[in-house]
Amino acid sequence: MDEIFLREYQRQFIEDVRKEFTCHKRVVGVAPCGAGKTIMTGWMIREATQRGKRSIFFVHRHELIKQTSETFNRLGIEHGIIAAGVKSQLDLPVQIASVQTLARRLKTVPAPDFLICDECHHILANTYKSIVNAYSDSYLLGVTATPQRMGGINLGDIFTSMVKSLSVDELITLGNLTDFKYFATASNINLKNVKVKFGEYVNADLAKVMSDNRIIGGIVENYLKYARGKSAICYCVNIKHSKKVAKAFNDAGIIAAHVDGETPGQKREQLVEEFRLGKIKVLCNAELFSEGFDVPNMQAVILARPTKSLTLFIQQSLRPMRPDVNDPNKVAIIIDHVQNYSRFGLPNAIHAWSLAPNPPKKHKEAPVKSCPNCGLVVPLAQETCPECGYEFVTEEEKEERLKEHTGYSFRLEREIGSSKSTGRGIVHAPKTPEDFLKIAREKKYQIGWVAFRALEHAQSYEDCVHIADICGYKRGWAYHKWKERQEKLASRTPFILHKGETIKMI
Repeated sequence: MDEIFLREYQRQFIEDVRKEFTCHKRVVGVAPCGAGKTIMTGWMIREATQRGKRSIFFVHRHELIKQTSETFNRLGIEHGIIAAGVKSQLDLPVQIASVQTLARRLKTVPAPDFLICDECHHILANTYKSIVNAYSDSYLLGVTATPQRMGGINLGDIFTSMVKSLSVDELITLGNLTDFKYFATASNINLKNVKVKFGEYVNADLAKVMSDNRIIGGIVENYLKYARGKSAICYCVNIKHSKKVAKAFNDAGIIAAHVDGETPGQKREQLVEEFRLGKIKVLCNAELFSEGFDVPNMQAVILARPTKSLTLFIQQSLRPMRPDVNDPNKVAIIIDHVQNYSRFGLPNAIHAWSLAPNPPKKHKEAPVKSCPNCGLVVPLAQETCPECGYEFVTEEEKEERLKEHTGYSFRLEREIGSSKSTGRGIVHAPKTPEDFLKIAREKKYQIGWVAFRALEHAQSYEDCVHIADICGYKRGWAYHKWKERQEKLASRTPFILHKGETIKMI
């Protein structure tokens, strides 16, 4: 077992989660890529095991099972693995599980006391919900860097409390993430005819646009311009597009390979290992390595897939920012070939994550711009490009421009630590009728929505009366709703904490 020491912010994160579990059974922990979420959750699991509790940590990709298992071994946590083709050891108190396999074996896998969902922005999917519902008596902790489902859907239907750790900039300052440079290229990509479904571009339409030979040639050209010789992951639209991009790199004399979810496991592991060793310079894929892919010697990412998903953007753009002990001065290179930055800004932006029902959609361009000379993306108020010295504004425009754009939270790598703002804190899901009434007014919802959502949190007849008063309903409505509520509660098996025990078990 390796000797692992927690940083102060990690200890604080664990303590914040512990405190929230004294009042909430379902907590989501938010920390950027590189914060050590697996180590922090493993630490909690180890303490739970020492108290005789059972834990299940479930993930959705084979690579994540392997990485989590390695971390648990470093922590000295004996564990079983629930996955296809792996012999079960269900007698062990700690299990690392594949989402798909666990969902199929719910009747045979003993219920845990502590259930942890990795990359929990997926938790609203039916397979995940079947696990959460089957183990409804368990304490549930979800961990993610982006507590939204793709399409901007919040997670308040599952979690009632959110614990937020440090911001990206603070982790860069501490050395947990590397500095970065974000380059964007002038592009003629036309997305006007690309359909949008469930808040994201339709892949089939995207592939038609992005498979143009001129665009693919530009991807190779920009790699040579900004990241020549560096190990890079290239995020493509689909398998066909990824193979075509990989071929273009190889044709240009740059060793590249394609890998996808259908690549045989042994072959996929071999390609990833060759990438780790630097034998493969560019690894092309269709979103396979967006989450949890930990390769410290990765130096760059190429964004060759337009997206409307903030979640996907953050997961992909932060991927090369893992520190590398063999390269202490590493600066990650992010090459945005599809102008995702114009929708989301830079990857170190601070976001107001929430558990409230989805906020109104805002269609505003991010307050950033791309240098027309070298392509570096900078805050909109930037006067001079720190990469090439290009002057964005004339002397006459400087004063007015500064007045207009002071205060933006998007920062460059050279401005790390300059802001006092932080992402850390506790956020609770709305549960009072006043909370829901405020949301309804902002989103122009009907009053019936307020009553429906508030009733989900009613614990007494008096609560129902209060909801009726807020919504302008009669007391008879409150009486009937409370009767219905009692009947629903009576049909459920309550979770009982023995001897007043709380989540201090972790």
